[in-house]
Amino acid sequence: MSKVGDPPNILIVMTEHQQGRTIDPNCPCRMPNVKERIAGEGLRIELGYTPNALCSPARASFFTGLYPSVHGMYNNYHSMPVIHGGLFPGVRLFSENLKKAGYNLSYIGKWHVSGEKGPADYGWNVPKRQTSWDGGPLGFPKPGSRLRRYREPPKNLKRYAIIRRNGWPDYVIYGTRPGKPEDMLDFKRGKIAAEEIMRLSKEGKPWVIYVGLTEIHDPYIVVEPYASMYDPEEVPLPENYYDSLEDKPAIYRRMRRQLWDQLSEEQIREAIAYYWGLCTMNDDVVGMLLDALEDAGVEDNTLVLFTADHGDQVGGHGLFLKGVMPFEESYRIPMAVRWPNVIKPKTTCQEFVTLCDFAPTFCEVAGAEPLNPCHGRSLLPIFEGSVPEDWPKSFYGQFLGTEYYYTQRIIRDRRYKYVFNAFDFDELYDLQNDPYEMKNLAFDPKYEDVKKRLIEEMWRWAEKTDDIIFNPYPSVALVPYGPQSIKKTEKRET
Repeated sequence: MSKVGDPPNILIVMTEHQQGRTIDPNCPCRMPNVKERIAGEGLRIELGYTPNALCSPARASFFTGLYPSVHGMYNNYHSMPVIHGGLFPGVRLFSENLKKAGYNLSYIGKWHVSGEKGPADYGWNVPKRQTSWDGGPLGFPKPGSRLRRYREPPKNLKRYAIIRRNGWPDYVIYGTRPGKPEDMLDFKRGKIAAEEIMRLSKEGKPWVIYVGLTEIHDPYIVVEPYASMYDPEEVPLPENYYDSLEDKPAIYRRMRRQLWDQLSEEQIREAIAYYWGLCTMNDDVVGMLLDALEDAGVEDNTLVLFTADHGDQVGGHGLFLKGVMPFEESYRIPMAVRWPNVIKPKTTCQEFVTLCDFAPTFCEVAGAEPLNPCHGRSLLPIFEGSVPEDWPKSFYGQFLGTEYYYTQRIIRDRRYKYVFNAFDFDELYDLQNDPYEMKNLAFDPKYEDVKKRLIEEMWRWAEKTDDIIFNPYPSVALVPYGPQSIKKTEKRET
């Protein structure tokens, strides 16, 4: 039986492109294994966020406990050009410390943390018989494969939608592929992971198994029965679908006009139906893994985490995918944790939690050496039912750009969200009265004090995370209130 102090096994399931709302109790997306067998028997984190809405930076933050400004993965390592191809020298992953503490480690599925090193370089055993999300070896891109998979209409698809793009290959957003569930890559990964659970549970040492599932990622292509599992006529459009975007940065309007306005409302509903179908498919993979824990007799001494690297707009604000979009659909992610006899069943956490918080958590529960430096905080007190008084009262998002380098910083407290856009005007939303981020208040003089307060909080986070936005040169120092405004405010308060 688990009790704090015993080193538990740790099973990590990370999907990608999955919105946090998909595991909310009132969401029509059916995920019974996550909602009932993990969250229902453990903890659901309501305000779970990714520090960055791109794969490589988000995943690097999960494994290191650091923000991108410190771990070095500013954008995806296959971007052209990539800012950094790997982690900064000296940056450690929690896996290295757990390996040193006596854990067996097994890595299955997507890597995408570094283009210079793989999981084995950080202590993981990598079972054979795997391919990555794009056909390369375990997350390293095969030249051209990314473009082939995500830009050319796959053959033999049924009921699909295509985005036409002048001078670019057409883009398939969803479709039904032939085959059985067992043909899907994530089912194959689930089978390998289940075998690893059985194998490692016989060795008498605690283990960590990481399972990186990828097929919620666009294009939303899946086999039956998942392709027809949700009736598009019963799928509501996102509450903010009709947002005109007129009070928001021009890049959002450009993406919608150039790409997503080609989709009819019926196709938007179909896209959401396919997306939910993929979420349910991944939930079935989770069920396979939970069954394996029971078959191995280790379910009572295994901490199970279900989460994602980041979200996806999936029609929110009329947009799709992720990147330079600071909205809740892209940044709020699912987080559910089960740890029998430590976490009480049906617990809800309403504190801000980010992917950075899991690396220090794993080190503490495993009795391993803590990571230093580390921006995250151990969740063990929250697992045990208490919240430290100094737990963060805000969320900080650090988006350092894609190929075009749209720099954003996001600061969110329980009511307001402020977005600094270096490439356009800023955004401010009252999430209490405007939960779907429809009305930008950034230039409403009535909210100037709110904006200033959030910017000051943003600078505190920027200093804490060694952010790179302190350059005072006039053509780039565009935050409305500079970092010296904090010192002036703090002097007045004292």
